[in-house]
Amino acid sequence: MGAVMRRVLIWLALAVTGGIIACAEWAGSELGGPQLSIVPLIGIGSGTVLLDDLDQLHVVVVPISSAGAVVDTTVPVDAAGNATLTVPVVVIGRAQPFEVSLQGIRSSDGAVLYAGIDTVVVSGAGAPPPVTVAVSYVGPCRIGSGCVVSVAPQDTTLAAGGSLVMRISVDSALIPVPGVPVALTNLTPGLILVAPDRTVTALLSATGGPGRVEASIRGSVDTLRLTVAPLTAPAAVLVNPGYVTLTTLSPGNTAQLAAVVTDIAGKQLSPSLATWTSRAPSVATVSSTGLVTSVVSGSAIVVATAAPGVADSLVVTIGDATILPGNPIALALTGSRSFGVGKVGQPIAIDVVVDLKAVPIERLGSYNARLTWNAGVLRFDSTQAGTFVAPVVIPDTAAGGILRFNATDPVGATGFLTLAHVWFTATGPGASSHVLSLPVLSAALTSLDLTPGLLVAPGGVTVGP
Repeated sequence: MGAVMRRVLIWLALAVTGGIIACAEWAGSELGGPQLSIVPLIGIGSGTVLLDDLDQLHVVVVPISSAGAVVDTTVPVDAAGNATLTVPVVVIGRAQPFEVSLQGIRSSDGAVLYAGIDTVVVSGAGAPPPVTVAVSYVGPCRIGSGCVVSVAPQDTTLAAGGSLVMRISVDSALIPVPGVPVALTNLTPGLILVAPDRTVTALLSATGGPGRVEASIRGSVDTLRLTVAPLTAPAAVLVNPGYVTLTTLSPGNTAQLAAVVTDIAGKQLSPSLATWTSRAPSVATVSSTGLVTSVVSGSAIVVATAAPGVADSLVVTIGDATILPGNPIALALTGSRSFGVGKVGQPIAIDVVVDLKAVPIERLGSYNARLTWNAGVLRFDSTQAGTFVAPVVIPDTAAGGILRFNATDPVGATGFLTLAHVWFTATGPGASSHVLSLPVLSAALTSLDLTPGLLVAPGGVTVGP
């Protein structure tokens, strides 16, 4: 309540500057005469933010002994309550009384929030100490009006760098009262920042702790309660490897995953903070330690979660080698990961690969591939040969997000085959939405059609600004 109570009486320091009076009167400051300097002494402190308060000061200075105003003007008041007005005055004799009238105004609606009037005597015999003019609050919800201020949301936990926007309401007898100046005082500046737009942001803190913001009006105070998570809280998790292909037969039916958990400063935390989940446990299961075990052929997304909103995932694709010719597995990988990330302007490479670990006999002889993507996010640049025969590329539809390419190897190849590296430039934020299809996939020598058992793993790239 202290910050607002100080606003009930805004003290205006009125000081005379200039040299000693040599004549009965002076015409102005350019001759070295006395001046009336008006400076608000609000003293809100560096931890206080004023909302819906004055931003203009209307000043009228009138000499008591003569008609007409010396000054009638309005000057701006900044967010910290600072405003200065220097008025040249004429002093007749040893001293001259002046009536000073002040109004603190909120320009957005023209509301007069503060008002005061007093008589100030300016001496021509030198610079006296500052005198004060009391200014009273005359806006809505004065002391004794029964107004109550409340803030929300309460009891929120913020990670370092996280933020929330305060909701502030003022009511009287449960009826909302608009336009009431509110002072927000940051009681824990070592943990949080409070901005003029009511945003509260958590600072980096090794230990974290309770954050508090006091919202006060005349006669009422409420406090925002929040918790700043310690710096050791998980801020990111990365799963390795970034994709997995398995078979239904041992020993190729399991894979051990690892989660790298880091805080906001990049310091590695315990991997045990990550919990593992399979979104398709009927296809692949995952243990609490990250061991993936195949169940049947198909694809499953496995997720490692270190904290709410802090997770990473990969695709596990399983082929069944017991039913010939088996299941070829096709993937479109970004940086050897099912799900990649990038930023606008960066190069993005998508590797189109075929894994034949679940095709025990046949060798890949030829294919026709079709890769589509969101042309508003990725712009096609070029292709590069992989470990299979260099592809024939049909780029005429690439500008629209469709690329076709094919290759044939009479001898054939087996194992893990990279058909092509496809290069893009990220041109806009969003999801790549790329889709790989292989309408033709044939075995060498036998020309057996391998598409009936083909499994295409999902994947994607998310581009940020």
